[in-house]
Amino acid sequence: MNPKNYKDFYEDVAKEAEVHKDLVSDFISFFYSKVRYNLSTLSNPKINLPGLGTFKIRKGKLKNAIKRNKDILGNIEKRTYKGYAKHLPVINKLKEMEDILNKVNQNIKEKKEFKNENK
Repeated sequence: MNPKNYKDFYEDVAKEAEVHKDLVSDFISFFYSKVRYNLSTLSNPKINLPGLGTFKIRKGKLKNAIKRNKDILGNIEKRTYKGYAKHLPVINKLKEMEDILNKVNQNIKEKKEFKNENK
Protein backbone atom coordinates (compact mmCIF):
# COMPACT_ATOMS: atom_id res chain seq x y z
CA MET A 1 0.00 0.00 0.00
CA ASN A 2 1.40 3.36 -1.03
CA PRO A 3 -0.05 6.21 1.03
CA LYS A 4 -0.65 9.44 -0.84
CA ASN A 5 0.38 12.86 0.30
CA TYR A 6 -2.51 15.22 1.02
CA LYS A 7 -1.18 17.61 -1.62
CA ASP A 8 -1.84 14.97 -4.28
CA PHE A 9 -5.58 15.40 -3.75
CA TYR A 10 -5.65 19.15 -4.42
CA GLU A 11 -6.00 18.77 -8.20
CA ASP A 12 -8.76 16.15 -7.96
CA VAL A 13 -10.74 18.23 -5.47
CA ALA A 14 -10.21 21.39 -7.53
CA LYS A 15 -11.51 19.66 -10.69
CA GLU A 16 -14.50 18.24 -8.86
CA ALA A 17 -15.41 21.60 -7.28
CA GLU A 18 -14.50 23.51 -10.46
CA VAL A 19 -12.17 25.92 -8.67
CA HIS A 20 -8.46 26.70 -8.83
CA LYS A 21 -5.99 24.40 -7.08
CA ASP A 22 -4.63 27.29 -4.97
CA LEU A 23 -8.10 28.00 -3.59
CA VAL A 24 -8.38 24.39 -2.42
CA SER A 25 -4.93 24.63 -0.86
CA ASP A 26 -5.82 27.85 0.98
CA PHE A 27 -9.13 26.46 2.20
CA ILE A 28 -7.54 23.28 3.57
CA SER A 29 -4.74 25.26 5.23
CA PHE A 30 -7.28 27.59 6.83
CA PHE A 31 -9.49 24.71 8.01
CA TYR A 32 -6.67 22.76 9.62
CA SER A 33 -5.15 25.86 11.21
CA LYS A 34 -8.51 26.46 12.94
CA VAL A 35 -8.64 22.80 14.00
CA ARG A 36 -5.11 22.97 15.44
CA TYR A 37 -5.95 26.23 17.24
CA ASN A 38 -9.10 24.78 18.83
CA LEU A 39 -7.28 21.63 19.91
CA SER A 40 -4.37 23.55 21.41
CA THR A 41 -6.35 26.25 23.23
CA LEU A 42 -8.29 23.73 25.32
CA SER A 43 -11.52 25.60 24.73
CA ASN A 44 -13.75 22.50 24.68
CA PRO A 45 -13.32 18.94 25.98
CA LYS A 46 -14.55 17.56 22.63
CA ILE A 47 -14.20 18.76 19.06
CA ASN A 48 -16.34 17.13 16.37
CA LEU A 49 -15.01 17.20 12.82
CA PRO A 50 -17.45 15.88 10.22
CA GLY A 51 -15.87 13.05 8.28
CA LEU A 52 -12.90 12.77 10.63
CA GLY A 53 -14.54 12.00 13.98
CA THR A 54 -14.62 13.43 17.47
CA PHE A 55 -11.41 14.41 19.23
CA LYS A 56 -11.59 14.22 23.02
CA ILE A 57 -9.24 15.43 25.69
CA ARG A 58 -7.87 12.52 27.67
CA LYS A 59 -8.40 12.99 31.39
CA GLY A 60 -5.28 11.06 32.44
CA LYS A 61 -2.99 12.94 30.09
CA LEU A 62 -4.52 16.23 31.22
CA LYS A 63 -3.87 15.37 34.87
CA ASN A 64 -0.25 14.49 34.05
CA ALA A 65 0.18 17.78 32.18
CA ILE A 66 -1.23 19.71 35.15
CA LYS A 67 1.17 17.93 37.50
CA ARG A 68 4.11 18.59 35.17
CA ASN A 69 3.26 22.29 34.91
CA LYS A 70 2.93 22.57 38.69
CA ASP A 71 6.41 21.06 39.01
CA ILE A 72 7.74 23.54 36.46
CA LEU A 73 6.05 26.36 38.35
CA GLY A 74 7.73 25.28 41.57
CA ASN A 75 11.17 25.29 39.94
CA ILE A 76 10.92 28.78 38.43
CA GLU A 77 12.49 31.50 40.49
CA LYS A 78 9.80 34.16 40.75
CA ARG A 79 11.78 36.87 42.47
CA THR A 80 13.70 37.96 39.42
CA TYR A 81 12.22 39.76 36.45
CA LYS A 82 13.23 36.99 34.06
CA GLY A 83 11.79 34.30 36.33
CA TYR A 84 8.55 36.23 36.76
CA ALA A 85 8.22 36.57 32.98
CA LYS A 86 8.57 32.78 32.64
CA HIS A 87 6.14 32.28 35.53
CA LEU A 88 3.14 34.06 33.96
CA PRO A 89 2.59 31.86 30.85
CA VAL A 90 2.85 28.71 32.97
CA ILE A 91 0.20 30.03 35.37
CA ASN A 92 -2.11 30.93 32.47
CA LYS A 93 -1.68 27.51 30.84
CA LEU A 94 -2.22 25.81 34.20
CA LYS A 95 -5.46 27.73 34.74
CA GLU A 96 -6.71 26.73 31.26
CA MET A 97 -5.88 23.08 31.97
CA GLU A 98 -7.65 23.12 35.33
CA ASP A 99 -10.73 24.77 33.77
CA ILE A 100 -10.95 22.13 31.04
CA LEU A 101 -10.42 19.37 33.63
CA ASN A 102 -13.42 20.73 35.52
CA LYS A 103 -15.44 20.65 32.27
CA VAL A 104 -14.37 17.05 31.63
CA ASN A 105 -15.33 16.04 35.16
CA GLN A 106 -18.67 17.82 34.78
CA ASN A 107 -19.35 15.95 31.52
CA ILE A 108 -18.55 12.64 33.20
CA LYS A 109 -20.86 13.50 36.10
CA GLU A 110 -23.70 14.45 33.72
CA LYS A 111 -23.27 11.19 31.77
CA LYS A 112 -23.47 9.15 34.99
CA GLU A 113 -26.59 11.02 36.11
CA PHE A 114 -28.22 10.51 32.70
CA LYS A 115 -27.35 6.82 32.76
CA ASN A 116 -28.79 6.41 36.26
CA GLU A 117 -32.01 8.24 35.33
CA ASN A 118 -32.63 5.99 32.32
CA LYS A 119 -32.20 2.63 34.04
